[in-house]
Parts: sequence; C-alpha cells; structure tokens
Amino acid sequence: MDISKLGGGGDSDPSSSARPDLLSPFEIESYAGAVESSKVLELGCLGWLDKHERVKQLAIQSVIQALSGREETVKDFLVTLEKIPHLVHDLVLVELWRERVFPEVLKALKEQKDDGKGHGGFAIYPILYHESTLLNLLETVLFHSSAVETLGDACLDLADYCLRTLTRFLAGATNFDDEDDEKVTKKKIDLDPDPDLDPDPDLDLRAQSDSLLLGAALKALACLRYLIENVDNLGHGLTSRLVISTDTPMLLTELIVAKPWRREYWKTGRVEDLEPTSSQWKEVDPSVRGMISNTEAQAWLSLYLLLKNNKILSSYELYDARKNNLLKLRPYLNDVTLDQIPILGEFSVFLNQLAVTQGPFGPGKSPLLLELVPPIRAALEEKFEKDEAKILRHFKQELVTGSKEVMLQKAQRLASAYDLDSFSGALPIPKRCAAPNCAKEGTKRCSRCKEVSYCGKDCQIAHWAAGHRDNCVPKSYEPRDDAEQGDDAEAKLGRHAVRPVFRSGGPRHVVIVAKVLVTDASLALPEVEYRQGSVK
Repeated sequence: MDISKLGGGGDSDPSSSARPDLLSPFEIESYAGAVESSKVLELGCLGWLDKHERVKQLAIQSVIQALSGREETVKDFLVTLEKIPHLVHDLVLVELWRERVFPEVLKALKEQKDDGKGHGGFAIYPILYHESTLLNLLETVLFHSSAVETLGDACLDLADYCLRTLTRFLAGATNFDDEDDEKVTKKKIDLDPDPDLDPDPDLDLRAQSDSLLLGAALKALACLRYLIENVDNLGHGLTSRLVISTDTPMLLTELIVAKPWRREYWKTGRVEDLEPTSSQWKEVDPSVRGMISNTEAQAWLSLYLLLKNNKILSSYELYDARKNNLLKLRPYLNDVTLDQIPILGEFSVFLNQLAVTQGPFGPGKSPLLLELVPPIRAALEEKFEKDEAKILRHFKQELVTGSKEVMLQKAQRLASAYDLDSFSGALPIPKRCAAPNCAKEGTKRCSRCKEVSYCGKDCQIAHWAAGHRDNCVPKSYEPRDDAEQGDDAEAKLGRHAVRPVFRSGGPRHVVIVAKVLVTDASLALPEVEYRQGSVK
C-alpha cells in the first residue's frame, strides 16, 4: 500500500482547484518581501499588528494553494527571498515572550481587574495567536525540501523549539481520578500549570493559551519530521542536536508509547483523540479505534527516518537502556499497523535484529567536539536577561495599562482582521437604544449588522418586529478590487476545517487560522475551529 494513501488519501475534492485566492500574486510577493524578524519590544504594538496580519494571510494563501494543487507561490517567494529564517526567529521570540513575559502580564492584568481598571487584556491575544500562525505557515512550506534547505543555522532553533514543545506535551500527559462518578481516570493535557497566575475567568487567557499549545505540539511534530527527512542536507550540527545534545529517538519512542494525543475513559470505554486541526478533543468511533491517527503516523515516520539514517546511527550509541526502550515498540508493530504503514516493516526487522544483538553498538564515546548553540534563542535570551525590567515594564504599559486611544486603535485594527463581533465591547457604539419609544442608552450592538444598539433583549425583539429584519444586512469584510472572492475564501477557510493533504512521504497537515470567539462584552482569543472535509 502506498504510504501516500495513509489516512484516507490525498485531496480528492473535485472542486479543490476552484478555491479562490485570498491574495493576488503581487500581494503575495509584497507580503513575503515584508517578512522581517521582529524586535522584542515590537510585539503587540500597532505596527506589529500589520505584520501579524500579513503573516496570517500568507498562511491562509499557502493552504489554499496546497489544497488546490496549484503552484505554491507563497513557498516560492519565501524561499527565493530567504525569509523562512525570519519566521523561525519570530517563532522563538514569541515562545520566549510566553515563558518570561506572559505570566507577569497576567499578574498585572489581574491587579488591574481587581482595581476596576485596565482594558481587558485583549491586546495580548494576537501575540499568543502569532505562534500558532507561524507554525501553520512553516508546517505548510517546510513540506518542500527546497524550503527546509534555506533554514541555515535556524534549523537548530527550529529543531530545539520542536523538541521543547514535544517534551512539554509528553510531560503534561498525567493520570488523575475525578471525584465525579461519571468522570473516570483519563489522560489529561495540562501543558503549563500555574495556579498562582490564574487570569480573569471571563477572558480565560491562560486556558486558551494552553489550547493553542496543544495544537502547537502536533504541528511541531510535523516540522520535526521535515527536518529529519532533510537532515543530510542541513549539516552535522543538526545531527548532533538530534541525537547527542538531545535524545530525539527516545523522545519519539515515549510519544508513541504514551500517546499523549489520546485520552481514555476506562469506565465508559470512551476514547478521545486530540484533533491536529482544531486542538480540541474529539470522540473516536469504536469502529476506527484501531486506525493509526495522523499524529501517531507522524511520530512513527519520524522515528523510522531517524534510525534508518546511517549518518545518525553512526553518532548514536544504542546501549542497553536505549535498546530496551526501543524494543517496547515491537508489540505495536502488528499486522494492523504494518497494513496501514507498510514502510514500518523495515523498522520491525531492525528491532528484531536489535533484540538479538549483544552489547551496545555505535560510537563508544561521543564524537561531539564542539556543540553548535542555536543562535536565535541564545541571542534572544541574552536580550531578555539584560533588559528584563525594561521589557516587563514596556509590555505592562503596552498591553494592560495603555491609553484608551491606543487600545481603541488596536481593537479597530483587530476587528478589521478578524470577526468584528468579538470586538463589540471595545469599539464605540451608538448611545441610544434603537427600539421605538425607548430613550435608554444602547449598550449592546446588533451582532449582525453592527449598525444599531439596544438596551436589552426585549427592545431588540421589538425593533426586529418593527422592521429591522428588512434592513439588517450582515457587515462583511471589504473585498479587494483585484480579488473579489478572496475574503470569502478567508471566511470559509478560516471558520472551517482544512483537510489533511497526503503526498509521497507521509501525511501532511496543512492548518489555517480561524475565527475569534465571542464572549459577552469582552474580547476572546482567536481559536482554531475546523471540520474535516472540503470547503463548499
């Protein structure tokens, strides 16, 4: 069976080639050319929001092209202009910001909330969301070897990012017993627990950040696989990073055994898998529980490609502890698994040979003489440590206690980029209730047309019956003159799922950005929400 058919085959949607473009060729070149590494203090400011929007649209356009089977000009321009290392730089920058600045901003946000001040923290969302957007774009373009080879030294930073994310993902899979009889022992993902930093429950920033981190782990696994596929072209530094500085084979082995992307309810027998496109748990039908998920297939293929590479094996000592861990995989390589991924038959033979081999084999001592340090992370950590107080003070001012005028401009900018409904609490609204014979202040905007406001639900119903139903026209995103259907494509693809694409070499998940959730009179984090299947 051809591995390209793993998980259901390729993009067989006959209408896929008809998907409209979001960006014109000129815009693609312009946006790709504008990709530059962000400065630390630039995150979250008004000018940076434009940069975030361009990357978001490039990510969406790259998915449209990949799904449609057309020429992937987004990838071509990013490769030609050597912009992919800039994407990796911003990915590592946002990760460091999340680790070092985000907890302090949450504390400041909670203090402002307790004092009845602040602006709700909505300006934090684009920074958290940017990490997922960058991963979406990288996951799509790095499918091509030509894109991977342009990484240069940034491949070390990307590999380290992927390994850190997957390690956190694995460590977060813990068992617990729920006191509720209807909830039983299961695997729970809790990527970054810190009860002392619990933010405003209405905003739920930390919960949605953790949800994005779940999706980031699955995308990081795909990016790691692309790096492993091209390790021979990326220099000995990456090889040393994967098997000497870190122990990637053992990490992948533990991922396959632990399956942190799956949780089981032992009492009810219900099984849920973490959807790679939505970062949400979805119940698995009993009839397909024996099928290998796309995420698990990525882990198997990564480990297979890693250990079949003679260059890597020559640097990796398989002593008894490592051998025993690898041999734990033998029961999983049954007929059902090999029928779905036949190429793992070679890996099964390797494990059988390993089982009868006496003593360790491989280098007796590490051939590592000089370790290459990931340059991007090292430089950014030095910057954070040197100017920590200044950086924290800046972001508290920029994201929490900034002026009302600046926050309003940010809200308007984000409203034009995402769903305007979500920002109704931050944008100015008409003051008078639109219902007949009501002089009260209108505090709630019509979620459909955004043109009128009401003091409450009763007045909204009365005004609807009085004729507003005939005049209420949904306020849509303004289309571009040179791509009339582009925004319609963004709306459809942004809210719904993009199907997995399978090509030779294994499963490829192309994921795009999504909508913004509405929380009454407050802003909510952009959340990925997809469904399998083609866009109609």
